[in-house]
Amino acid sequence: MNPSKQTIAELHQELPALVDKKMGILIQDLADNAEPHSPALLERQLAKWEITEDEEHLRLYFNPCQFVAIPIQNGPVVFSQEDDCIRMVARDNRGQLAYRISFGN
Repeated sequence: MNPSKQTIAELHQELPALVDKKMGILIQDLADNAEPHSPALLERQLAKWEITEDEEHLRLYFNPCQFVAIPIQNGPVVFSQEDDCIRMVARDNRGQLAYRISFGN
């Protein structure tokens, strides 16, 4: 099951303007048996982004080699404007993970 064309189009529309912005990345385990703790915030600069060939993941690169892969095939991806940042929320229903990425200056 591929992500919707709307999701891919929205990623291509939103992400180019976010390159070189600071990212705050939170990954939360939603599984019933997950340990109850607050996820650690990872702060990095967005160097570049790409969608994998199979359109399963969005890669957000910190530098030419390191990235975080956000699944875009197994759940919704939503962008919103909040105060002084743009927030992207993605959910991996199969892996039972929630990704919250804030982009700001």
